[in-house]
Amino acid sequence: MKNLFICLILFTACTTDKKEQSQSSDLKIEQNLIGTWTNVSLLVTMKRLEKQDSVLRANEGEWEQVLKIKPIETTFHADSTFESEYYTLDGQKMNTTYGQWWIQNDSLVMLTESGKTFYDFEYNGDRVRFRSTLDWDGDGIADDEYDGVQIRMD
Repeated sequence: MKNLFICLILFTACTTDKKEQSQSSDLKIEQNLIGTWTNVSLLVTMKRLEKQDSVLRANEGEWEQVLKIKPIETTFHADSTFESEYYTLDGQKMNTTYGQWWIQNDSLVMLTESGKTFYDFEYNGDRVRFRSTLDWDGDGIADDEYDGVQIRMD
């Protein structure tokens, strides 16, 4: 009985330690993401029923030419809110999307009035790459593959 009690204490300690490590890791990831980021490249593959998939690609340096807007500026705040600002080519603000963000199971979750999107992401210096399956084309089906790179502005 005494050995069982010691095993339970050790198991509880190990489980608590793993949870604390995970929370500490999530906090570090969140701290790395806080700030303002701007898009530099984008690849979206939109699924088409019975037709060839449609591809939207803006390589680095081609954003404005391909998308006909300035690169989107997204600011992640420490209070788990964010906003993404959209500007015309002449610098006029045309839209702002607001929402909440958090890290869940190694994914970035972004919640807006349009819904919740999960992004796999990876840092590479001052860049972050986001990948997700979402409803880019607005057909009501989350079957479009998004792959975008952003660079830190601040």
